[in-house]
Parts: sequence; C-alpha cells; structure tokens
Amino acid sequence: MIAHRQPGLGAVLPVALAALATLAGVAAAVGQSGPAVRGPDRVLAFPAPVGEERLEVDRGAMGAWHRIRKLATTASLLHVTAHPDDEHAGMLTLASRGWGARTALLSLNRGEAGANAIGPELFDGLGLIRTRELVLSGRYYGLDDLYFTTAVDYGYSKSVDEAFRSWDREAVLEDMVRVIRLNRPLVVVSRFHGSARDGHGHHHAAGLLTPEAVAAAADPTRFPRQIAEEGLRPWRVLRTFRGGLRVDEPHDVEVNATGMSPWLGDTYQRWASRGLGLQRSQTAGRVRTGGGRHLYGRLDGTGGRATGVEGSFFAGLDTTLSGLPALLGEAASPEVDSLLAELDRLVGAVTSAFDFRDPERAAADLARGLGWVRAVAAALPDAPETRFHLSLKERQFEDAILAATGTTVSARLSGGPAGRGEAVLTPGQPANVRLRVEPPEAAEGDGVTTWIESRGGETLASSNGGARLPDGSAQPLEIRVPATPAAPYFGRGDVSENHYQVSDSADLHLPWRRPALAAGVELAVGGHVIAHTVPVTAPVSRLPYGSVTRRVETLPALSVSLAPGVGIVPVDGAGGDVDSPGDGGAARIELRARVVANAPPLSATVHLELPEGWTTVPGTPATVEHDFRGPGEVVDAAFLIAPPAGWRGEAEIAAVARARGTDHRRGYTTIEHRDLPLARLWRPARTTVRSVGVARLDGVRVGYVMGVGDEVPAGIEALGATVELLDEAALAELDPAAGAGSGDEAGFHAIVVGTRAYAVREDLVEYNPRLLEYARRGGHLVVLYQTQEYVPSAMAPYPASLPRGAEEVSEEDAPVRLLRPDHLLMAAPNRLADADFDGWIEQRGSKFFSDWDPAYTPLVETHDTGQAPQEGVWLTAPVGDGRYTYLALALHRQLPYGVPGAYRILSNVLTPRGASAPAPGDR
Repeated sequence: MIAHRQPGLGAVLPVALAALATLAGVAAAVGQSGPAVRGPDRVLAFPAPVGEERLEVDRGAMGAWHRIRKLATTASLLHVTAHPDDEHAGMLTLASRGWGARTALLSLNRGEAGANAIGPELFDGLGLIRTRELVLSGRYYGLDDLYFTTAVDYGYSKSVDEAFRSWDREAVLEDMVRVIRLNRPLVVVSRFHGSARDGHGHHHAAGLLTPEAVAAAADPTRFPRQIAEEGLRPWRVLRTFRGGLRVDEPHDVEVNATGMSPWLGDTYQRWASRGLGLQRSQTAGRVRTGGGRHLYGRLDGTGGRATGVEGSFFAGLDTTLSGLPALLGEAASPEVDSLLAELDRLVGAVTSAFDFRDPERAAADLARGLGWVRAVAAALPDAPETRFHLSLKERQFEDAILAATGTTVSARLSGGPAGRGEAVLTPGQPANVRLRVEPPEAAEGDGVTTWIESRGGETLASSNGGARLPDGSAQPLEIRVPATPAAPYFGRGDVSENHYQVSDSADLHLPWRRPALAAGVELAVGGHVIAHTVPVTAPVSRLPYGSVTRRVETLPALSVSLAPGVGIVPVDGAGGDVDSPGDGGAARIELRARVVANAPPLSATVHLELPEGWTTVPGTPATVEHDFRGPGEVVDAAFLIAPPAGWRGEAEIAAVARARGTDHRRGYTTIEHRDLPLARLWRPARTTVRSVGVARLDGVRVGYVMGVGDEVPAGIEALGATVELLDEAALAELDPAAGAGSGDEAGFHAIVVGTRAYAVREDLVEYNPRLLEYARRGGHLVVLYQTQEYVPSAMAPYPASLPRGAEEVSEEDAPVRLLRPDHLLMAAPNRLADADFDGWIEQRGSKFFSDWDPAYTPLVETHDTGQAPQEGVWLTAPVGDGRYTYLALALHRQLPYGVPGAYRILSNVLTPRGASAPAPGDR
C-alpha cells in the first residue's frame, strides 16, 4: 500500500461523503472496488513511451503537475490536418500543456509521397517514418491521441478536384466521422481554410471535409454501420473552427502561443518548434522558428465577427466537472451535481496546494477524487455521454496518481532478446517477463496482481500476491508466445492504390498496432485499485551509444524478402539511331533473397519459383541451404536467372524459404532512424520483371553522388553500367582531367548528382567546382532535382534560377511535349516518344528551373491542369568539351517500379558520346 500525507480538505470531505451516502449502493461499491473497465476504445491511446522516449518534462514533479492540471477541465479538441508536419504545433502545445485540454490530432494521410532527407525510403516506407516522427513531435505537444485515415499521400496536388479524383471522398469522410465519434471532442479545429488559398489540394480537401465530417458525425443516418455494427454513437461537436485566416480578416479566436511557460522553461511555440523540427525527413533537422499566433473562424453559424475575439476555443463553455452533464445535454441527480461540485473544489485545492518539492502530498486526495469519479459514473446509467467523459477523467486521475507518487512500471524480458541484439520473439517460443515497480514500496501489500496479455487481450500468465523482490521487481512470469499478426494493420498491394486496405479494425486509425505483449499490475492507492499496463520491452545494444529500449515484437521464424521489387530485362526495340545490344535470350537478372532468422537454431532452404521457360543460369545455385545458429542471423542469397529466348512482357518471381516443414513467403525491411521507434516495411517476397526496349549501358562507368538516398544507382546498374558511389573522400580526390568522359579506371563516362544532394552534402558544395571542371574536360555532369540549396547561378555552368517555390508537375499523367525530338539526348540510342511518359507514378517532376541562360536547351514541356507550360524540367548545355544536364523529372520515383520510359531516358542521358560539340537540334 502506498503511504500518503494529505493536505487539509476538511471543508470538502463532509459534503462529499454526504453526497456519496445518498448514491444508493454506489459508495460501498467504490470503497474497495477493483478498477473500472478500461477507457473507451482508441481514446487516450497515444503510444505509451518506453525507455528513452519519455521526455524529461513528463517525469517527476513536472510530469505530475501536467497531469493534475488536466483534471480541472473537460475541454477537448480535435485538430484536423492533411499531412504530418501541417499541424499548428504551438496551438496544440498551448491547448494541452497550457490549458490542460484533452488534445487530439487527425492527419488525413501519413505523408507517403513527401521527400526524405534522412534516408532512401520512399512511398510506404516513408509513411512509416513520418508516422513515427509525428508521434515524436506529439510527445512535445502533449498529445493525448493521434489518428490517421486510410487515404494515402500520392504526391503534391494542385487542386482539390485532383485530390478527389484520386481519393474516394466518401471513404475519407467516413474515416473522419469514425474518428470524431470515437474521440467525441467538444471542439474541432481545422488547420485549413477549405478554399483554394490552402494551396495543396490535400490541404483544401482537409478544410472542406472537416465541417462535413462534423455534421455527418451528429447525423445517425450517415454511416449507420458505424452505429449498428461498431457500437459507436452519433456525436454533436459543440464548436467547429477553421484556420488559414489572414490577419486582416474577421476572426473569432486568436490563439497566442508565444507566451512563456514556467513549466517548460520556454514559450509554448518554441517548445513546439523543437518537436516539429524532429520531423527530420521533411526538415533535415532544422527547427522552424517564428509564428505562434494562430487565427481561427467559427464554422457553426456564429463566425465572421470583427470584434469580440476570444483567446480560447472554449470561451463561454462550462468545462468544469460540475458543468459536464448540462454541457452535454444530460440530466443528473442533485447528489451527482453536488459530488461533481465537490470534485471541482478538490481538484482546485490539490492544484493550489501542489508542492513541486513533494508531489506525493497530493496522492491521497487524488485517490479520493478517483473514487468520487467512479461513484458518479456508476450513478449515471442513463447519461452515456457524461459517463464517457467521466471514464476519460478516471483514466486521467489514475495517471495523475501514479505521476504524483513517482510510480513507474516496466516489464522486460528476462534474458532472451537482450543477449541476441533484437527485441523479437516467435510464436510458440517460451519467454519470461519480469515486472518492476518503482519505488518498490508502491507495490507493497497483499493481493497485488500482475499479468501478461497478448495484443488481443488474452491473459497469457498472471500472479496474485506473488513474492516481490526488494528492488521492486516481481518473480518472472512464464509465457508461451502466441501467434499474432506482425505486419501493420494497414497495407496496399501497389503504389498506384490511393487507399490502404485494413486487415484488422481493432487498431484502425491509430498510428500503429498496439503492443504484441503488454504487462499489467494492480496497485492499491488510498483504498482504490489502479490497473496499469505497459508494453513488454527489451534492451537492444547500439554501441558505441549504449542501448535503446525496444517494444517486443512477435515475428515469424523466418522473414524472406526479394530484391529488387521490380526488375527489368533490356531487350531489342530501343527505337533509336544505333543498334541496341539488348538480347532477351542472353539477358540475365540477379535477384537477391534476404532471409532473417527470428527463431532459435534451425535449418532452412530458399529457392525461387520461376515462370515457365525461365531458368537458373548454369553454374549458379537454384537452391541455397543454411543452418541458422540463432536468432538475428541473416543470409543473403543471390540467384542468377534468365528468361526464355525472345521473351517479352511481364513475369512474377517468388522466393520461398522453408524450415521445419513450413514455407515462408513474406518478409520485411527494417527501417531504423535515430530517436524513432523501429519500423518494418512488410512485403510479399516477389519480384515483378518487365521487358523494356532500351539500349544497354554495358561497359559504362558512372560516378554517383548520393543525396538524401534513392534507388537510381540500382536502376543504372540494371542497364549494365558500373556505378561507383562518390563519398567525400572520392570527391576530394577526383581529378577532373583524368579520363573525363572516357570511363577508364581514373574517370567516369558520366557523374550523376542525386536528388537533393546539395541540401545534405556540404562536401558537394565545396567540391562542386571540380565537377564543373570535369564536365569542361569532356565529362557529362547530370544533376537530378534539387531544392533551393542549389543555386544554379553559382553552381551550374550558366546562370539559371531555382526559386524556393520552384514549380513542379504533380499529375503523373500530365501531357508531355517533346520540344527537341531530334536532340542527341532525345533521339539516341533510344528514340524517345510520347509513349515513354505513359504509366508514370505519382508525378512528372519537381523543382524546375524558372528561367535560364540561352546556352541551355529545354528538351520537354509539361504542365498540370490550369498551369502555364513548364520547360525547366530537363535542360542541357554543352560545357567546354563536355556537357551539363539538369534533369528534374521524377526518375527516382519511376525506376524502382520499372517504368520503361524512365529507363530509356536514363540510357540516353548516360550513353557515352565523346566530345559534345553542338549537334543538330542541340540548341
């Protein structure tokens, strides 16, 4: 039993006890009752931090104070955005950490089509990263909940019409309504205006759909299956606001987050900016500064006033505990009203008496308040909305009690993953889990119960009153790991799909699945029992930086993946001015199967399932066998295969790993970045192979300056070229005069600067003059799309402009016009045509030159609907004896998915030509 000292609340207690006594049968039930049923589904469900994820401001007395301040108000808001990093971070931080409001964020998508400044991941892998980044930011904001719809970010959209052509509008609306009905906020705040001023079509869509979703959530005839089959109820939001207002426009609320928080030691906006800056895939770690004043207008019929601007969304609403039933339109007995009023006074007294030097003094009164909340909820069987909000307040009281007493609970595997380097278990595997309660005296007393449960809620092991060790830990609980789904609850079969399919609705709209294994403990505080669950974790070594804490995952015994996801076979049919060396009968494709063992020692084989007529190249293995010595061991198996002579078309090849009589056909790529929870991108172990009529690059040597990470080098190698990645040392040693353009061992036929390289490679900026000199000496310098860090007037051979808001073409099927069809880069060795721009993924290109010196020749023109013609997407110019090309077509998005035209363009750009004197059509 936790011992507590209590502040004097003598004036409150007698009235409260009298009110309790009149609640027939309720007081007795509360006095020594067990914990109430857990809170409503998917509310107060923000991912629980483990280990190092917990911020210092949420620990100790400061953490207790933050939680206690949330007890005094029933205010709640849901902020709606389109993508991660759209959010008004300062407003969210002020609402949660300043006002104490229950604060949730709904992002329509996970940002799958954004840029990636921290690694090579794009599309779904980037979506997993940005989800985790938003969780990390949300810890700074103090979010209570984070939700997503099933819509997928397919790229920049210049109009809302384009957004609704790609997204199923009704499906997005249904998801938004479900989130509102789940979370039941008093206020909904749209980040966006809902008009063309929002710019991005996704932003416009979010602004338009927010008031529609609010109205539909209150209407029982809209999406009735949510009510009949999912058990949800309609919910009437009290106030709806929209952002995107300008300072000279009428507005109803001005939220000023520039004020100093004595608890954070900074302004709310600057603190929020720290969190926002941790969305590094978009910011490269740069902290966004400025702002902090946010204007909003009401959308529920009372907005647009020029005077009477409020500083809060909740002005005029009674968000006290005693005002809750009336606020929600429900009746309560005089006894309930009296007890809620006393509860308000108790929370006020606890807040006033809070001592940062001794936060535990508040625990006894918090425990008393917990009992009163449970009593009131039990006395309101006919007031479902009040009961819902009181159940949330119950959870908040429990959290405040644990924080005030400094009580923390952790659950770690005893042995096992700590010694093998990963926090992974496999179905059927035995494991021991040890719970630790700190301080140890928090778990003293009889009848303390501990348990281990699966993601589905199945109790795997439990103890009642078991022996506890002096350090606060319990004897390990022995479990046998259940089979649980390892992949995310959402996924899609192809990047062309703009909505995720959901395999398990239990976690629908949450950032990720709930923990595979959770541990629980019941603690008695002031005569009331608190049940607290935490994810089961294990330490993972990351030397020389010590170790990190990981949530334990349950994975299959073997993971098998196959790369590349899409392969090409260059074949005759280049359609150019020179003969193509491609020959389908002689083509060879290397596929790489990666097999990861997650189970104890086992023997496995891996082989490919080939289409009819395909063969393994003689002299190379058709099957690879391996004895895995233990979990975590990885085997990379290379297979060299060939299609039948003259093959054309598309084929699918699968990898199969067999162990202990079971075939494994699915695997994952591990995504691990600093400060982020580990993610796994799951895929079937399959490769799609397509024939492409393209001239090969056999014997061509290409230097590649990697930027933020992409798969362009693999695409170049698929054409037969040799690629050398140029790091800082290689650039420092580059001799522009040695074999430039010759491809001998001292030089390269071409050097390619990867996407956004100038934004992340300071060494590239330093050695850029050498690259220009390389071009002048006869080489071909190819620069893929860059951001504003690249200054063409200083870094390119001739003046040009690449402004901060450089244009792009987001419609992947936008028309393309060939401006110089006879130019040497357009006509040979592959004669490019309109068909080479068919089947593109996500976009045409990004970050175009806006104006340029006459020395440059623009090769194509493209534009989005309603956009002026854009000719700055692909420009080239002779430079001395060589050539410079700026190529902002989105090749980095097309090559991984085998888009034929992207390979044909790449082949033309990288084909050696010797000295590049102006040719017909060159200017």
